[in-house]
This record gives sequence, C-alpha cells and structure tokens, in this order.
Amino acid sequence: MRTIIPQEKNPMLREQARAIPISEITNKPIQSLISDMKKLLAAEKNGVAIAASQVGEPLQLFIVSGRALSERDADEKKLEHVTPAIPDQIYINPVITKVSRAKKEKHEGCLSIRGIWGMVPRAEKVTVRAYDEHGKAFTRGASGFLAHIFQHEMDHLNAILYTDKATRLYNDDEKDGQSEDDE
Repeated sequence: MRTIIPQEKNPMLREQARAIPISEITNKPIQSLISDMKKLLAAEKNGVAIAASQVGEPLQLFIVSGRALSERDADEKKLEHVTPAIPDQIYINPVITKVSRAKKEKHEGCLSIRGIWGMVPRAEKVTVRAYDEHGKAFTRGASGFLAHIFQHEMDHLNAILYTDKATRLYNDDEKDGQSEDDE
C-alpha cells in the first residue's frame, strides 16, 4: 500500500506529471494506484483530493473525495447528511478547458504539506475535460469549492505547489476560523 509522501521527501511533487495512455487506464497497475489513492484519501479526515504525485507517481491522475463533497454539500444546506453519497471522482489526463476571469482568494492546505496553510487566489469557475477510471472521456464544469480543488490538483500535475501561489502562509496556530480542508 502506498503512502502520502511529505513534500521534503517527495521530489515527484516538482516533476511534471506524464499522461497515462488511454489503453492502460483499465490495466492492473493504474487500477491498483486508483484503489490505493482512494483508500488513502478516505483515511484523511480533512482531505478533499489527492494527486498521484503525492504518492510518488508522476502521472496525470487525481481523485476528488465524494465524502468531502457530500459533507460540504450537507453543511451548506444545513442537512445532517446527503443521500445518496457522492462517489469519489477520478480524473485521468485532465485538461482545464475554461477558466473564469473572476478570482477569489481562499484558504488552502495540502496533504503533502502538513501544518502549513495559505490564502491562494483561484478562478471562481473552471471546466475540466478528463477520462474516468473506465477510460471514458467526460467534461465537468465547477464553481466555488470544486473549482478550487480542480485548480489545486492541476497544479500538482504541473509540478506547482499551493505555497508557490499563496499570497499569505500561516501555520496551524494562526488559522483560527478558517476551513480545514486539505487538498
């Protein structure tokens, strides 16, 4: 089983991710990687997404936690839970096809950089084209929280960390009142 590798021990975070050949998406190595990443993400209380480079695989793959999206949706709608739960979303060889001009600065963290947070300006809306875990192409538009996640994860695939873009960084002691979502 793979692990999330801390930034200081993971040179893959600074390596441009390689595309996964479409014909290999359903092969055992990629499916095993997806399975491991899902398990790692599920084990993270505040984790909302994970990129393959975070587990030492510089491949164009990231996963968005369905649980995190369900919980966030429930919080925003003041519900106890959302039924049915949203499944994890798999993005293979993703490409951002549209980006809004409007930006918003949001609190951000990363599973590879524990204890450090930042305020990062991100586009309010984006559209991503990608392949799912079955090799089927899809396009998904997003705004707000999900658009923010897309941009953070796409940065991982392009060897960029949120700390490179943050307008302000702070540690756990200084983040009072901020959301605790890690991407």
